[in-house]
Amino acid sequence: MSLRDLILGLGHRGRSIEEDPTRVGEDAFSDVADVYDELMATVPYENWVDYVQRILQRWYAHPKDVLDLCCGTGAIGWELQKRGYNVIGADLSERMVGGCYRRAPALAAAVMDATRSALRPGSFDMVVCLYDSLNYITDPDGLQATFEGMYEALRPGGVVVFDMNTLRALRVGLFTQSNTNTAEPLKYIWRSTWDESRRLCKVDMQFVRSGPDEPNSFTETHYERGYETEEVRAMLKKAGLRSLAVYEAYSFREPNRLTDRVYHLACKDPMR
Repeated sequence: MSLRDLILGLGHRGRSIEEDPTRVGEDAFSDVADVYDELMATVPYENWVDYVQRILQRWYAHPKDVLDLCCGTGAIGWELQKRGYNVIGADLSERMVGGCYRRAPALAAAVMDATRSALRPGSFDMVVCLYDSLNYITDPDGLQATFEGMYEALRPGGVVVFDMNTLRALRVGLFTQSNTNTAEPLKYIWRSTWDESRRLCKVDMQFVRSGPDEPNSFTETHYERGYETEEVRAMLKKAGLRSLAVYEAYSFREPNRLTDRVYHLACKDPMR
């Protein structure tokens, strides 16, 4: 394989992943929920919300009632709430949702499967779903159902903002990482496996916390699926959502072959 192809993630077939992905919320985001905020302490959530607001301003959207879908421990929803939005979170992992209520002030949140929306129709002006949460929906039919749930939850003119890891990001092993050479008390080693035929990335995660007692260790396995941009746009259209823009993350540039993360903006009915 040439260096060019290696950089672009082209021709990288990886290894076959024989097993089916575990259901998110059962085996994923269980033990890690208790250390998630510590693990993500350096994530610039404020900057992410700044970027979401710049997208909204660019498209003259002024949402008030917001659903933070796949909210995790509520970092994004909480930041939006601080900025004056009315926010409710929803996530499949009960232990992650518990983190929303440990914030001060708490973020109201409920346990809900994004692929089986139980929301009252027309409840929100915006649905936001960040940190490649939708890549965790490894069944395309499940992602289609998620977009249909977003459509139902939105009022006319409401918007959807979400990000996704690109196929390149998953192909080249960006999830293979560790912090074992740092002084952090929570150490981790992540190893990713890419299956080109299934467009599936498996990430085996090992965690060890050092402390006065015996080291506490646990493992989790996460799965993400890669989706083509046009595939996602077709799903949005089928759900009744109009795709307005796809940006290279944290910019207003069009994605290119080196893009690792994209942001999608869509709406229910044309904006006025």
